Amino acid sequence: MLLQPLPTFNNVVATGVATLKVPKYALTLNRILLRLGGTTFTKAMITDIKIKLGVRTVYNITGPLLDAINKYKGLYDDAAHLTIDFNERDATTLPGKEIGGYDLSKLDDMTLEITITGATAPTLAATGFFTAPQDNDLIEKVLYFPTSTSVAGKFPINFNPMGALVKRVFFFYAGTDWGNGTNGNLNRLEVKKNGLVIHDADCVDNRFIAKEYQKVPQSKLYVYDPMVDNNASGMLVTSDAVSLEFNTFLTAGDAIQCYVELLDKPYNA
Repeated sequence: MLLQPLPTFNNVVATGVATLKVPKYALTLNRILLRLGGTTFTKAMITDIKIKLGVRTVYNITGPLLDAINKYKGLYDDAAHLTIDFNERDATTLPGKEIGGYDLSKLDDMTLEITITGATAPTLAATGFFTAPQDNDLIEKVLYFPTSTSVAGKFPINFNPMGALVKRVFFFYAGTDWGNGTNGNLNRLEVKKNGLVIHDADCVDNRFIAKEYQKVPQSKLYVYDPMVDNNASGMLVTSDAVSLEFNTFLTAGDAIQCYVELLDKPYNA
């Protein structure tokens, strides 16, 4: 793997959008490591991260939620670094590990936008992790689908993967957190494909299964993880899905921030 600093960010200010254009190397970009510095600049002050191919957003999340996703996966954590990882470190096969990287020479211009809010004299730098060109047909995307309800009950999360492979779905909620042996406000998730239930587990059991495979459950987060055992072949295939349902069960009204981690064709709508 090649390790190289990316170009300097433009507009790294206390409140604003810092931007960086990734050089169009004849290489595959597998991860980006952000380094935060300055007087006061924390991950909580990164209120939006966007990756764009041309004008199309293919990756969209906040700093704190990306940090929680990384911690769930067991990636190393410290206050000054935040990793945007397009690969699957713990996958059991080499293709499973590396699929998802961005083959830069075959894509539109790639830009990284970091929205900073409330920092003091921040600094920001990025390092790219590269491998030889892989001619990838699929890239890693993270897309955001919010929903909310004022009452308890069963509520669907509406999104259409458009034939992509679903790696994981992260359901962040604002209500009562889970505890030792207790469910959180999002207490159960049911997933149906073509009318058949393919996942149905309450929060307690889902967290236990995750821990069995060395994942790290995070506060106010329910994870649908079809490759929890690190077997990439477990990803949810949606190309043959006539119908697909993600039904959340809530004990009280809540706001849910749903982030879908996909392997998808770069320009799939």
